[in-house]
Amino acid sequence: MDFEITTCRPEDYDELMVFLETSYRHSRGYFPRRYPHVWRRETVDYENRLVIKVDDRIVSHVGVFPLKMRIGKVEVMMGGIGGVATLQEFRGRGFMTKLMNYAISKMRKEGYPLSILWGDRQRYGHFGYEMAGKYALFKVSVRSLEIEWRPSMVGIVRYRGESDLLDSIISLHDKEPIVIERSRRDYELLFDMPGLMVFLSEEKSAYIAFISEHRPNRIIEYGGPPENLFPLIYSILMTLGKEYGASEVEVSCPYYIYDTFLALRRGCYLWRLVPVGMVKILSLKDTLKAYSPLLSERGSRLQIDISIGIKETGERVRLMVDRGEVLLEEIDTEPKLLLDERSMVRLLFDGPETIGLGASQLQVLFPLPLYVWSLDHI
Repeated sequence: MDFEITTCRPEDYDELMVFLETSYRHSRGYFPRRYPHVWRRETVDYENRLVIKVDDRIVSHVGVFPLKMRIGKVEVMMGGIGGVATLQEFRGRGFMTKLMNYAISKMRKEGYPLSILWGDRQRYGHFGYEMAGKYALFKVSVRSLEIEWRPSMVGIVRYRGESDLLDSIISLHDKEPIVIERSRRDYELLFDMPGLMVFLSEEKSAYIAFISEHRPNRIIEYGGPPENLFPLIYSILMTLGKEYGASEVEVSCPYYIYDTFLALRRGCYLWRLVPVGMVKILSLKDTLKAYSPLLSERGSRLQIDISIGIKETGERVRLMVDRGEVLLEEIDTEPKLLLDERSMVRLLFDGPETIGLGASQLQVLFPLPLYVWSLDHI
């Protein structure tokens, strides 16, 4: 069968929505409702919506979604992959494989160091993606907060689209140590999502967001320091929670050692770790370069000289950290540590012990932090 990979056009929008709803078995209008910043008619980036058509009909699709992650001075561009689908009657013909390989090649040409997606580990492992990173889910109850923090009650304000409250939300969230860059329009669309409930403290010093039409069950996003965040969570549990019979909440938090993580670790009664997503290294050198401010900080008192490489791509990099100065260079000699793609992902984002390495200086540098807030998933 002859076919070619093309990009969508604005006139394809209605057909594309029906295609996605059919492939994923979602209700009508699901995608622009749940992902308004990337799937509304006016927000679709058509050049990054890759499709295969048969008889001028969309039968397979892969989307590339640019995500800029900020961690202090670190800025990492990631190519998010989403909307991977093929109509049932056209499966088994290799369409997804061709689209995925095309998307990976496209992201490399455009200079993305990393790609991230959410999906089946075996399916996407074939393309060099691996489960990586971790975030914490903290179970917090009225009782655990009272025992550990003794928070006071505060006034609660519900966000209903007010511009000044959105300003506060943006300011609070942008101060989190790990964020995905959003425009103000992104915030407006995301925080107007059906089913999303957002509350601020009366002083606008903290906010929380959860997707639920009935009761708070999992806080998927927050902003504000612990001394302001905990009284807000406590007050919501003591008011809304009592109304709906809820005395606890699960809080999604980056696995990153900062004030809120440590406070939640203390204030919870249970916690667990979950992988962030599936990551592919598109450029080893550019990934390390993007994280170099963090590598410099971690290696400020050390001298490290290590060569690492990826078997499948042939990329080999020498990483030197000399008391805070980071130097990177491509090499053509055999590296000291040669790993397959998925093992390299585990080394960088889960640490040396996950690939069977014992104690070494690499434990000072890795794992690198990684987190994508739930509202930024695509």
